[in-house]
Amino acid sequence: MEYLQALFQRKSGSLAWMQGLAWFIFFLIFCYLSLASWPWEFILLWAFINTLFYFTLVYINLGYLLPQFFLKQSFGIYTFLIIGIAFVATPLKVYVNRILALSFDHNLLGWTVDSKLTFISLIIVPALSSLARIPLDWFKMLSEKKELETKNIETELQSLKNQINPHFLFNTLNNLYALTLKKSDMAPEVILKLSDMMRYMLYECNEDKVSLERDLKYITNYIDLEKIRLNKNADIAIQITGDISKTRIAPLMILAFVENSFKHGIKNSIGNAFIHIMIEMHEEVLELIIENSKESVVAGSMHNHRLGGIGLSNVKRRLQILYPSRHSLLIDDQPDLFRVHLTLNTKETI
Repeated sequence: MEYLQALFQRKSGSLAWMQGLAWFIFFLIFCYLSLASWPWEFILLWAFINTLFYFTLVYINLGYLLPQFFLKQSFGIYTFLIIGIAFVATPLKVYVNRILALSFDHNLLGWTVDSKLTFISLIIVPALSSLARIPLDWFKMLSEKKELETKNIETELQSLKNQINPHFLFNTLNNLYALTLKKSDMAPEVILKLSDMMRYMLYECNEDKVSLERDLKYITNYIDLEKIRLNKNADIAIQITGDISKTRIAPLMILAFVENSFKHGIKNSIGNAFIHIMIEMHEEVLELIIENSKESVVAGSMHNHRLGGIGLSNVKRRLQILYPSRHSLLIDDQPDLFRVHLTLNTKETI
């Protein structure tokens, strides 16, 4: 309830005047429709006086009683104060109405000084104002809170992206450096692929969503660069099926898993090293399965997959933010095998 308390402290003066005018017009119309034969001076004064009474009572309720007692769950004190104020205000309002009626026409006296009706109205009006104000301000605060969360998420996502780009850049530069030392004829091809990857990282993947086809091209470039420096006997295979031309996805999401498999799946200490990547697009559902060999360790294998770079924690967090309730991530960490199975609903949400 502290959210609502903050809202009551930000009431603008212009809005208060507008609401006061609305009260005055309401009482003016009510009085006129009740008895159009009343003197117009009486109608104006009666509307003004009643507006002043109820307007003051409502703003005492909304500005002080509601935030100080009701929203702090002091319901008994709040009820007592509302009834107490109505009890004190009733004779004052009756007296003013009596003077007003007598000054114009004593025949109006009976209608304008009904104490029971006045007392009940002085309780009902602030109660109705509370019932109207609480849900409106609650939804307003929820909207403001949601907007703030969205801004925080955008900031966090940008931070995660900034962690990704330098990491992959350093990997590819290391590959190019190794080739130049060997004076390999493949160096120009590597430079072209690196240039394409740099263009993607610097200019294209800054969008919230990118083409899946373009993102997978970056992945194939990455795999080609990794193959250059790896053991040629390693079994590296990638299979892409389905229509990927119309699908959009968060950039570099899949690559995080691919990079992780290369980092831990291909090592000299592993005899039959392999990395198998399967990407299938079925309608709007993307399925990714990556299996890679790994060094047999007794404990801490999952920890090893998190060492260096952004690790798996980064991509898990991005999935939680960007695809809540629209993804399934299963990680099977066996002694000599690491398997990732990601199912992602890529349908755009409004």
